[in-house]
Order: sequence, then structure tokens, then C-alpha cells
Amino acid sequence: MKKIFLGVYHPSVLLTYLGLSLSLYGIFYGRSLAFSLILLLLAGLCDTFDGMVANSFQRTDMEKAFGVQIDSLADMVSFGVFPVQIYLQYFAKFGIFSFALSVVYLLMVVTRLAYFNASGGEKRDYFIGLAVTYASFFIPCYGLLSLYFSIEKIFPGELLYALLAFFFVFNCKMKKPSLKARIGLLLLAVLFVILLARKL
Repeated sequence: MKKIFLGVYHPSVLLTYLGLSLSLYGIFYGRSLAFSLILLLLAGLCDTFDGMVANSFQRTDMEKAFGVQIDSLADMVSFGVFPVQIYLQYFAKFGIFSFALSVVYLLMVVTRLAYFNASGGEKRDYFIGLAVTYASFFIPCYGLLSLYFSIEKIFPGELLYALLAFFFVFNCKMKKPSLKARIGLLLLAVLFVILLARKL
């Protein structure tokens, strides 16, 4: 029977959609730095565990391929567009240079995602370069230090975003986090959310 709508509608991608929704909400309705960083953290957690959730389902080859593509497109928004919006609204201090840096950052995110899409998603037990999901850890960490200790006075946000952009496309092996490491990141994220919530 001919399908009415294009796409694959399967519960295995619900966590990916939740992360994307949180990021979109932050882009359009983030009322403060702390609130935006909380949403970025939550989007990162969704991306960290969406693969595990997806693999818990029995899926067809089409559903698996669709999940990979939808995850990549969601990452472009959650860890590309959303961090750029946070940077331009709260950290940027150098006018046109800051805008140029945000363009470079976004281009490196897109380049990384496109490269691994084109390479066929080969299974590895390590990352090549820094996964874009880590933006949802390093940026909130920097934001916390900024809110509590004004770290931007000695370590400008421009440097953070430049380093992230560089390592997104840097050709080096980086170990993937184990399940224990992911649980540790989850607990650390809970602590970050509590500390950020105090600054709302």
C-alpha cells in the first residue's frame, strides 16, 4: 500500500526528536544564558543516549539508515546552530570577527557531519576528531565558570569556540565514552543543571 507521508515513523528516534525540540526551544525562547545552557545540556544528554535507545528496538535496514540521517540533521541544529546563537547573544565581544568565528564554527560542524555521512558511518570504537555532541558539555561548563567566576575576563568565549571548531575536524583518534563514562556524564550534567538553575 502506498504511504501517505514520506519518512520513517518509529519510536527509536523519539529521543533524537526530543533533543532537537529542546534546542529549537532554546534558540527561540531562551530567556537567559543559564536557561539556554540547561537546554543545551539536556539536548546533549538526548544525543548521548539516543543510540542506545534506538539499538534496543528491532529495526529494519531502512529504519536504521533513517535514524543515522535524522540524528545527523538534528546534531546540526543542536550542536551547530544553537551554540552559535548562545555565543552571539552572550559571549561575542568583537563585532564582525565574532560573527566570522560563528560562521567558521558552524561550517566545521557541518563539515564533520557531512564527512561521516559520506563515509558511510563505519563502526569504530573511537571517534576521529571531537564529536559535536561535546559542545553540549564544554559550552555549559564554560558558561558555569562565566556565571560564577567571570572566566571570560581571562579566557574569552572566542577561544573556546575556536578550539571546538578546530577539534571537530582535527584528524586524530579519541576514545568513545564507555557506559560508565556516560553515566558519569549524566551525573555531572545533573550537577550542572542544579548550579545553572540557581542563576535563573
